[in-house]
Amino acid sequence: MQEQNIPIDIQTSKLLDWVINRRHCTKTWPQQITAVRSKITSAIQDMPEHEGITKLLTGTYINYFHCLQIVEILKETEKDTKSMFGRYGSQRMKDWQEIVKLYEKDNVFLAEASQMLMRNVAYEIPAIKKSIVKCEQVQHECEKREADCTKNAQEFRDKYKSLCNQIGITGDHIKKELADLIVCLPEMYKEVATQAKKIKDASGYYQSFVGKMLGKNADFPCVPLLQYIIEHGNTTVYEWRYGEPPLRIEEPPLLINIESEDTTAESNDGIDFGDAAIDFGTEDVELETGDIDWGQIDMLNDAHEAMVDFSATEDALAGIVIQETGVEGGVAKENEALSLLDYHKTRNMFIDDIAELVAFLRQRLAEIKVTSNQSQMSFSLSQSHSGAEVSCQQIEEMLSLVLLVNDAINRPKLKNLALIRESPGYVDRIASSVQQQLKLADKMESNKKAVAEKRAATAAEQARLQPLLKKLIERTRELQGDIAKAISKKYNNRPVHITGGVTTI
Repeated sequence: MQEQNIPIDIQTSKLLDWVINRRHCTKTWPQQITAVRSKITSAIQDMPEHEGITKLLTGTYINYFHCLQIVEILKETEKDTKSMFGRYGSQRMKDWQEIVKLYEKDNVFLAEASQMLMRNVAYEIPAIKKSIVKCEQVQHECEKREADCTKNAQEFRDKYKSLCNQIGITGDHIKKELADLIVCLPEMYKEVATQAKKIKDASGYYQSFVGKMLGKNADFPCVPLLQYIIEHGNTTVYEWRYGEPPLRIEEPPLLINIESEDTTAESNDGIDFGDAAIDFGTEDVELETGDIDWGQIDMLNDAHEAMVDFSATEDALAGIVIQETGVEGGVAKENEALSLLDYHKTRNMFIDDIAELVAFLRQRLAEIKVTSNQSQMSFSLSQSHSGAEVSCQQIEEMLSLVLLVNDAINRPKLKNLALIRESPGYVDRIASSVQQQLKLADKMESNKKAVAEKRAATAAEQARLQPLLKKLIERTRELQGDIAKAISKKYNNRPVHITGGVTTI
């Protein structure tokens, strides 16, 4: 093989060292290129309008090979200034011809082009590719986050509806609807009192059992408040305390500030309540109202007038003893004006009596089931107050009725309405907790919008980078070919292969 046909292979990463080691360029080329770049900056300010020049100067770093193309274009645009001796009088042509000569001195152009190629291959192209990949990743993550925000927003709205349904409101005007629900309390208490009458046998059995066990008579007092409600119903606290109905009832008003509903909702904007829901469990909350002067406002007058018979005749009232001292002549005020199940202290006593009766029946049922010979049980342990034996099935029936009363008095809606009746501040807490779900849903929608904007901006950035990458690869490939040709001329046109360049990208 002839030496002219032997190819020259040069690694792209070592191209600059190669041209310097072969003494094609000097090590001081950076100082020389500074003057060239200064000339280019000055000359580029005055350029003719030409499509080819515009294309060359767009989106690229001007190098020696571009300058050659500019000179060729100027030969056409500045041909009118050419003298008979072949010289151009145009300053533009003179400037660019001088730039080309400075580039060719000591082959400065070859060092600069080699460095450009190395930088494009090692840094510029990979950086743009990495940016495009990152844009794609960000868009994928944004799509997932948008889906999560949509899902979370729907969950918060569903939770809002669930909480409203649990409370028994639509959620349009929470405080007003909660205040309107209070009128249901008397009917709910009446239902509990009616169910309590059905457990008279269970209460009597418990009373008889305790009396026999203690060796006392069958009228030994057990679960007193439950016994009272079974016998007299859900009377006022006044009647329970003094043994006679009041002449007049002055109920404490319901103090709920409905107008402050929007203000209360806005005051919690900075508080993140998370995903916590309202606990409507069975744990009892006792609120001490004390001797508060509730004033003369009667917001629930209509609801309680149905419970109090104001049309009693004078003959009926004649049998009532009016006590002037302590009860103000038979007028029920403040807590005494409430019913036994409406007043939190007596209601808690009633709940305790029910729990006590449930515990007794369960214990008796367990004792009977584990007893091997029920016929040998003593009278005091196996018979009711009437003397008849109580079977396991009868106790189970009693227990089921008592549990129904227990469920009725402890149902979440009744407990929450009772708390609303006793504490206006509880209404604010419920309203804030329920409205927080809508705030969180709105926050998720806001986050979704922000994420969508970020995804759109990233997509636009990717759309900008992709043609830029394509153009940079194209220009780098041209530069690699121009360098290979320039080196080939210095070695009698031997083939030059620059490896590791854009051909491997």
